[in-house]
Amino acid sequence: MPMAAYELSKEWIKKNGEKIKEAYSSATSRGLDIFSKADVFELLKIIDPVNATEENAEIFSKVLQLFALGVKKKFEATKKVKEKVIN
Repeated sequence: MPMAAYELSKEWIKKNGEKIKEAYSSATSRGLDIFSKADVFELLKIIDPVNATEENAEIFSKVLQLFALGVKKKFEATKKVKEKVIN
């Protein structure tokens, strides 16, 4: 299977959603820094060894950062629910 270049596009992100979720979960459970190209490169060697390149790691780092921002926003939205006051 030939190496595929990662893209920072809606289409690529949608097509590779499961890989992104798996990578984010692995990164958080292993204590890896998604802002670090070196850490993301090591992560790619595990989850997608065929496509593990420094160029793909740089792009995938940005994808993971966007994913993390989405997760954070999702949880912040649930926190803003007003509490009921019971008298």
